[in-house]
Amino acid sequence: MGIGSQEARGLARGAIGSVRVVAFGTSIVAPAASVVTVLILMVSYAGFASPLVVLITFVGSLCCAISIGQFARQVPSAGWSYTYNSRGLGPVAGFLTGWMMVFAYALFVPAGVGLTSAFASQLVASTVHVTIGGWVLFLVILALVGLVAYLGISTSSSVDLLLVAGEMAVIAALAITILVKIGPAHYSAAVFSPASSPNQRISDITEAMIYGITAFAGFEAAAALGEEARNTRRSVPASITGIVILTGVFYLLAVCAETFAAGRHDIVGLTGQVSPLGYLTSRYWSPSVLWTVDLVVFLAGLGFVIAAANAAIRIMFTMGREQALPTPLARLSRHQTPVVAIGCLVVLTLVIGLPLTYVYGGVPTFGYLAGIGGLPVVLIYLAVNIAVIRAFRTEFRDEFNLWRHLLIPAAAVLVFLFPLWGIFFPGSYTLTNLLPFIAFGWLIIGAVAALFLRRRRPATFGTLGGRSLRGGR
Repeated sequence: MGIGSQEARGLARGAIGSVRVVAFGTSIVAPAASVVTVLILMVSYAGFASPLVVLITFVGSLCCAISIGQFARQVPSAGWSYTYNSRGLGPVAGFLTGWMMVFAYALFVPAGVGLTSAFASQLVASTVHVTIGGWVLFLVILALVGLVAYLGISTSSSVDLLLVAGEMAVIAALAITILVKIGPAHYSAAVFSPASSPNQRISDITEAMIYGITAFAGFEAAAALGEEARNTRRSVPASITGIVILTGVFYLLAVCAETFAAGRHDIVGLTGQVSPLGYLTSRYWSPSVLWTVDLVVFLAGLGFVIAAANAAIRIMFTMGREQALPTPLARLSRHQTPVVAIGCLVVLTLVIGLPLTYVYGGVPTFGYLAGIGGLPVVLIYLAVNIAVIRAFRTEFRDEFNLWRHLLIPAAAVLVFLFPLWGIFFPGSYTLTNLLPFIAFGWLIIGAVAALFLRRRRPATFGTLGGRSLRGGR
């Protein structure tokens, strides 16, 4: 079957409902894994004021979710922000958005596989006392992810739903246990005051926000199912907002439990533990169930990789369909899944992630690759909120609403400037802090590619973002 006829057939329409869309997006956020990783880093910066940071980033992410939902209602597309920014900011901005999204997800997928393989190795060693190298499990997990993606979004979303429900239930149960055992006498409204930060400076809060935003990152990827969800113009915007609300409440519960358990003067002791969550599990549950921490992170990592791979595949599919990337990326399998895009992502993951996992291990691999991918995510968030303001003042002018199309996206832009400032002006220029600047090299290559395409294929380039679904469903 030719590519043209496959494009006409498209992705599997109406394959999943709102609950599975929420599960898909929540899996990319990976809230259980974030509690174990990035939120611990946030606590190390904000200290007893960590719940305040979560609350601020919660509000910023919710504003961004509402903005993205406005676009998802107008132009449902598997390429989400690539399509949105093409329509709102023009084809050059749209192409660079898709270019940076492919870059970010090409890093996040091997990062997630590396992290998942590390915790899977620890889980096997602690339960059945068998040692399996992380790089071996890397191959096994990647093969599983590729198979699930090939079988279709219905299968993938079912796996996402099961994993998300299980991992969040365990962490929430632990947090509730902690709050019940320590009692209301240890609760304090001071956790919502900047003065509770370690140095009692606003800079403590702004630096911690980098990690707070990172913990929420991924909620927007639910928009990638805009061509496969049922009743997409209502279900996708509602699902994106629902993901942020679910994640925000979960984070507030977990971080309040951590800060109240440690107390104002023992935050350093908590964050200094090899495994802070393991320490709390041992103290408030039992040392005999420490294996649940490895299991939860493994499940969270697996769910994240499956969902992130599906989001990356759909971006590549959309850009291939619109000839912004090679057209074979739009080729579909008999399951109506982008089979060439799946193959390309698997190869990229092997080339990027396997050598790093073999040499450094899964956890450092996650840290390095996620660090590089952070800057593109922040830039895309900023761009899509600006695109909402412009699009609803031009193309969708008749539907312009002051709150939804100006004030809310402007508030999101303001919040996301804080982590951008932290990336450009960190407290110290270490190797980790310099990693995001690698993304600038990719951005420059993308700018050159955009100029080339605009000169060689001006007609095609000028219609980017215009081939998304426009009919109601």
